[in-house]
Amino acid sequence: MNKILSLTIISILLLSGCTTEPEDHSRQATQEKSTVPEKMPVQEYKGQGYQPHAEEDVIKAAKKHRKAFEKRGEQFFKDNFGLNVKATNVVAEDASVEVYVHCNDNGIVFNASVPLLKDAYKRTSSMRSTDTSSEMEMLVGTVLSGFEYRGQKEKYDNLTQFYKDNSKKYNYTGFNKEAINKTQGIGYQNEYYYIVYSSRSLKEYRKYFEPLIHKNEQEFKEGMIRARKEMGYTADANVYSTLFTDQFNNNHKEKVKNWIRFTDNLQKQPNFPENVDILSQLGDEFISTKSANYNEKKVIEF
Repeated sequence: MNKILSLTIISILLLSGCTTEPEDHSRQATQEKSTVPEKMPVQEYKGQGYQPHAEEDVIKAAKKHRKAFEKRGEQFFKDNFGLNVKATNVVAEDASVEVYVHCNDNGIVFNASVPLLKDAYKRTSSMRSTDTSSEMEMLVGTVLSGFEYRGQKEKYDNLTQFYKDNSKKYNYTGFNKEAINKTQGIGYQNEYYYIVYSSRSLKEYRKYFEPLIHKNEQEFKEGMIRARKEMGYTADANVYSTLFTDQFNNNHKEKVKNWIRFTDNLQKQPNFPENVDILSQLGDEFISTKSANYNEKKVIEF
């Protein structure tokens, strides 16, 4: 998950202008948070109690000015990537306010997040950035995973259907869609997997990829191929499954055999995405409600 970006990018987000927009939160929401357990079965988890470690004053700012932070987060992606996104969550994290967004614009689909300073809600000016940090490059890669999905949509949808069709046979489930939108910011992600695309500079994005947004499908695919060639980018995209099972601790030997069969079956399927490496991961059925980070789970990998 893309977390705190460098101070370079954050400082760019804090240009002149001022507005305040207090947001009251209901007593019911407060009570709900106090009763959320530390871990929940993934099928029941929809982002309840999600609150990474953060400073108390930042938590208060995120709650009080939620709507204003949402607008700034949405503006950030419009100003820098030319994409319309919808804010899905605002939470404090460490010393900044993290705005989670979901994009489904012209077939480009991804989840991402951007950190803002705790007083960024006061600003109204442009958020267009010239940041060249590695953190910004990671964020560009997050956005480009949505371009990768659009470029091979039919084949990725075939892969998704494979996971759906085999969920009962191999006894696994995936993330709840609402939990993805509220807690995940790692690019294109559905219930069963997420796509990791190469980190690129913002300058490269604006030159090679942003002009493709409104192209028809054929021109879009040709543009993606041309961009890879002109940038000398030959690496495969990576697909990481995020699967859960309530039998994680049962009969380890048989479970391993089962997942070897699953992986063999997956590799034999036709019409899956090209130039993609797929890693299958299986963890237990519980997810941490405060961090909701699959990468922190103990998993079996194939």
